[in-house]
Amino acid sequence: MLHLLPELSLLVPFILAGIALNLTPGVDMAYVLAKTAQQGRNAGLYAALGISLGSMVHVTASALGISALLAASETAFLVLKILGAAYLLYIAFKILASQPPAPSSEESQEPQIQPAAIKIILEGATTNLLNPKVGLFMLAFLPQFIDAAPENIIWQTLVLGLIFNINGYLIFVILITLTMLAATRLKASTRIRTLLRWCTAGILGGMALRLAFTDK
Repeated sequence: MLHLLPELSLLVPFILAGIALNLTPGVDMAYVLAKTAQQGRNAGLYAALGISLGSMVHVTASALGISALLAASETAFLVLKILGAAYLLYIAFKILASQPPAPSSEESQEPQIQPAAIKIILEGATTNLLNPKVGLFMLAFLPQFIDAAPENIIWQTLVLGLIFNINGYLIFVILITLTMLAATRLKASTRIRTLLRWCTAGILGGMALRLAFTDK
């Protein structure tokens, strides 16, 4: 019989650990909150969806053993982390180069719907896919909570990864909502929005350098 979930003694700690990990600040959170602050709630939700889809690709790679090949190959890890760092720097540059129009009072209440939803989703997914640390994390984290027979390991890994990413997306929704509430209360001036862009770009740039010089 197909065994998709571990016992409750493993499932409950997995969910709690996953929530704690998803609340930990990182590249994903900085990117999603930057999109939210710049382009509104919908852009943040699209970015969070892209991050989750990219993470599920890493989960699938872990379930199929592809991530183990990445862990074993210094060259593959080096190439992927350089590409990931370069992409983060590119995102940071885009944030600095963007000049969003000053929001009106109506826009402060209700963010505009983003026309380039697919572009934002793909950008978020790429941000995650090019981060080899995510793949190695899934490879190390998920197996600790699997109690399936060998023939069910792949399916249980996929289900646990799906639960992890659903929880992560829900946390993003909460953070996006709080970010929009803060933006509405502050009614950010041009100076504040400029400072926010520079801070966000600086965080992403710092994370890019950290990724570039990190070891497995």
